[in-house]
Amino acid sequence: MQEYAITEDWFGIHTFELKIPFAKKKEMNVIFKRIHTESTNNFYYKGDCEVVHTKYPCLRIYLNQKKHMRYIRVVVTANKVLHPEADHLSILNENDDVDLLGMKLDDMLTDIFGDEYGLNRFNLTRIDCCVNVMLSKDFSAERYVKLISRSVNCKADMLEEFDGNDELSKNRQKHSFRVRTSFGAFTAYDKYFQLEDINADFDAVSDALLRIELEFNRQHIHNTIKNCGTEIHNNTEALAFYLRNSRKYFEDFISSVFHNGRYCTVKKMLDIVENSDLRKCEKKHAYKHIKSQCYAEHYCNAAQKSKEKLKSEIAFYNMLENFEYLNMSPISLSYRDKHGDDSVPSLYELLGFEGSKL
Repeated sequence: MQEYAITEDWFGIHTFELKIPFAKKKEMNVIFKRIHTESTNNFYYKGDCEVVHTKYPCLRIYLNQKKHMRYIRVVVTANKVLHPEADHLSILNENDDVDLLGMKLDDMLTDIFGDEYGLNRFNLTRIDCCVNVMLSKDFSAERYVKLISRSVNCKADMLEEFDGNDELSKNRQKHSFRVRTSFGAFTAYDKYFQLEDINADFDAVSDALLRIELEFNRQHIHNTIKNCGTEIHNNTEALAFYLRNSRKYFEDFISSVFHNGRYCTVKKMLDIVENSDLRKCEKKHAYKHIKSQCYAEHYCNAAQKSKEKLKSEIAFYNMLENFEYLNMSPISLSYRDKHGDDSVPSLYELLGFEGSKL
């Protein structure tokens, strides 16, 4: 296969979350009792929260009865509503029938909770848009997770890591990256590693699979519905809107926090600059940045080190423009990356987007 390709599902929705709003204690108790008396439901506890697996493989219900924290939350695996036998890799895409999804989900919810609890009795509180990128080398997803974590332009306190120093946490950290955002979160991870980690069955479609997700929170969904005026009247139409716009959401986010240009080894970067038509002083600035950034753990550290070396923020931002002109990311492949390639595609190239807006 080619070096990389987006799966046939294209850009879409993997998961979304529903919550029952403004439920009083008496109403909650009735719902809890109904769910507990259904013999086909399976229960287990996750902290203070009771998790319910129903007869519908697309739904997980979370029940919490703690004082001041009572809630009923339903997590929906979107594609499995329409295709119960779908594997763990598939996602809901623009070609799927969202109206049919809404009707099927409405039937499932009223079956579980009662006739008055159709889809629009719930609030949409989270939508996870995602895209799967097939890669042709089995180490490539891990490599991209590392590159993404090093090159995303965000504040250091927005980065999230697994708790603990045990080997399992360290291993998961190598295969997954997450950063909080104004709308929710951005995540990139090795999908095959995740499925193996939870002992899930799946059929590999490539040597490696990189999944990238944008998690939109309740506030973003609320603002989107409010700003759309008459375009969105119910939860089904809200899901259809996010589905139609999932690719644009990715393009807007990627172009706002990542620089364009291929990731190259330090040697390749130096060669590109040396053989370019940049002026002598511009080459000098580029050399300083290339040599100072390679040991930085995150982009903010690399930028700070480079600004100190160049002694000028203007020179730093002019240098970034030169890197884009040379189609080269300002972040290099790690010295520890011993896989043989002297350059790999940027996220823009992987996802088929245009250049940076940074």
